[in-house]
Amino acid sequence: MINTTIQATFAFEPGQRFRATDPASPLSTSELVIDRLVRDHLGMLHVVLLDLELREISLFAEQFEAAVASGYLAPIAEPIRALA
Repeated sequence: MINTTIQATFAFEPGQRFRATDPASPLSTSELVIDRLVRDHLGMLHVVLLDLELREISLFAEQFEAAVASGYLAPIAEPIRALA
């Protein structure tokens, strides 16, 4: 058996915004921002997201990529509007 490290290509970075939709309730959507990417002591990559109430949500990178690929998380392209 050959021991190799899996190198995943992760194309996301802090500051990117996503819209999360709930398939059970299409009218309920929330916005999430990638706050940081963290490697744990086992080498696993975690994506830490913030919601609009600044709650942290941590996912394994593979879970995050699967959510984007399946459409549960969709990138938001428009700029953030500041409130004055």
